[in-house]
Amino acid sequence: MNPLREDLHALAEQAPAVDLAAQAVRGARRRRATRLAVAIAAATCLIAGGGTVLLQQLRPEPPVMLTPPETTVSPLPPEGVGPIEQAYRPECRTTTCAKNAWRLVTRDGDTYELTTAPETGPLAVTADGRRLAYYSSKQRTIVVRDLASGRTWKSPLKQPAEDFSRSAEHTLRLSPSGLRFIVSSWGGRREPNKLVDVEGGTVSDLPRGWWPVSVSDGSGPVVLVKPYENSSQVRVLGHDPITIPDFTYDYSALAPDGRTLTRLGQTYDPNRRPMVQLDGSIVVFDPVRGGRETRVPISGMPEGLQPSGLGGWLNSTEVTVVATPESPRGPKPMVYAMDVRTGKTRELFALRNYGKTLVPGLVH
Repeated sequence: MNPLREDLHALAEQAPAVDLAAQAVRGARRRRATRLAVAIAAATCLIAGGGTVLLQQLRPEPPVMLTPPETTVSPLPPEGVGPIEQAYRPECRTTTCAKNAWRLVTRDGDTYELTTAPETGPLAVTADGRRLAYYSSKQRTIVVRDLASGRTWKSPLKQPAEDFSRSAEHTLRLSPSGLRFIVSSWGGRREPNKLVDVEGGTVSDLPRGWWPVSVSDGSGPVVLVKPYENSSQVRVLGHDPITIPDFTYDYSALAPDGRTLTRLGQTYDPNRRPMVQLDGSIVVFDPVRGGRETRVPISGMPEGLQPSGLGGWLNSTEVTVVATPESPRGPKPMVYAMDVRTGKTRELFALRNYGKTLVPGLVH
């Protein structure tokens, strides 16, 4: 199924100047749910500090790529697991694998199967790859697990499985420690948008219609966005929203300085189809004060790859960026580190199963 952002872009091109976040989200998400159950929108995330991101229709169709040969892998051990590099859902054609169970690939190359997370529930990995969070239908809550020690934490927020049914769409956005997160769901009977502090045992309601981008540990900043027809509002909780001149979901996590956010650059032409297209740049801006923006061309990627998603920060100047093929016969999708001052990139790793892949910290 195509990502929500495809539907919202299509609606934005036809709709009058109204708040699409308020009127289009439900319809767009329901249309998504009636298509394929597994998103072929390229969700890729970043190894050391991002989130996960879904490609928009304004990008070329993803290439047809074969999934790795089906093999039997061991269940995720209770402890002693190294940091996760990426996770993917393989196609299950035999009785030896759990249907649509996530497979977790560590940075050392080990692969494990996660059988405790339900097929339709959310899954997220902290930006450093060391902690995993997923919905437990048995415990009716989000469980956070440290992969090395095996220690687990239960969210104080109890949620019915219907929050994550096939008819709903959901997002789980983790803080660096995984012990503070936002869980959101749209399209079902309930539409929660909650900020949860696991250690503090608190649950706070977030404003409806705002999509979570980034959440920090402790009492740190929380970043939300709301797209409109030809613009978006970006809001750091505790501050007034700012308006940017793009309809987009393609943001990075908030930088370590708490005042820098990036998004993929785009151009708009009402006489072109699609009207909005990525332009191969990154836009750096202040989500608290707004004002001047810096647009930096992205460089260093091989011909045939284009930047298509952002995640977390590797350090004070480098953010993770996903690059995907411009054509079906293009190069393999890759994850890069990019210097936001110069736009130069350096390769991190290749994706194993493009289209059904999650990378730690991806903003999606």
